[in-house]
Amino acid sequence: MSNQFIFNQYYIDLLKRIKSSAKNKRENEKGDEKSFGKSIISIIKDNYITLDKSSDEYILYIKSIPEDFWTSYTNFDDINTSKDWFLADNVKDVCIYKNISVSSIRKLLNDDFLCHHFFTVFYLFMDELSDDNVKLYLSVLQDTKNEISLDIISNELHKKVISRLNELKTNKEKDTTGIDMSQMEGTMLGKLAKEILEDVDVEKLQKSIGDKGDILKAIGDPDSGFSELISNVSRKMANKISNGELKQEDLLQDAIKFAAAMPGGLFGSANNQGGGTNKNTGGANNKQPNQPDMSSMMNMMSTMMNNKEGMDMFKNMMGNMNNQKGGSRQTINKPALKKLSAVNKLKSKLAKRREENE
Repeated sequence: MSNQFIFNQYYIDLLKRIKSSAKNKRENEKGDEKSFGKSIISIIKDNYITLDKSSDEYILYIKSIPEDFWTSYTNFDDINTSKDWFLADNVKDVCIYKNISVSSIRKLLNDDFLCHHFFTVFYLFMDELSDDNVKLYLSVLQDTKNEISLDIISNELHKKVISRLNELKTNKEKDTTGIDMSQMEGTMLGKLAKEILEDVDVEKLQKSIGDKGDILKAIGDPDSGFSELISNVSRKMANKISNGELKQEDLLQDAIKFAAAMPGGLFGSANNQGGGTNKNTGGANNKQPNQPDMSSMMNMMSTMMNNKEGMDMFKNMMGNMNNQKGGSRQTINKPALKKLSAVNKLKSKLAKRREENE
């Protein structure tokens, strides 16, 4: 696999993303944004009617970009200045595609990390690389957990831009979720999630979603990849619990650990044992209208995981999945769920009466 082939794949992919975003602006926006979308579509029609993954045209064009553009790209060290780089005079008006500037691309993607991802790929693969380096760079770029050591990369500038991209990716994940998921990797839930993901057929899931990206429709389709995934996850969970591989108390501890990693306020105040709203208005833990009472859900989970009746009901709710054939659609046993809720309420009342009598 040549560096040119990889370059062309990414170059064409970015152009398709630009075109899709421009179409969206043309069809759904008004005024200047609509005009901007129209102009980009017109430029693409004028310059990129056909796209050829085997052509050297795109690499030659990128190589014609002023050298100080790539010099400035490799020079900045602090990822906190990554946004400022887009605004530099020798950057913002540079055309990565014919008549499509860096500023226009940034506006259309609306994702600085994604821009840096593509620009890093262009920088790495625009020059000749050995087959070993092509494979190495691809494996590093596709390494979602940054587990591959960069010390094996001999080119210092290449190592620098890849390391910087990894740092930008980590920051983006934290900014997006507000959660540092690294602490969950060693837990039972984390290991289970990793095991499940190894069996996921991504291509089948993508086909299930379809071109319109209707995830809800895909989940509701019993023949979709999502339905199969949910069924497999449920079955695997039930099997591991029944054979003792998953321990109830460990699962509960992992769930609490995950809750602690969530953004402040999502699970309510730690001092608010009743699971209700924090009366201190304006505080981070003040429950908003229609917000789920997560602390109550955690309490219910705790009760269910720590008594035999609760676990038996849990197994019943899962529809005796151990006896189900693979891929069959699972249903929730609503009467069992209702019974479990009643048991939990009764136990709570009895506990409250004991406290009052004491």
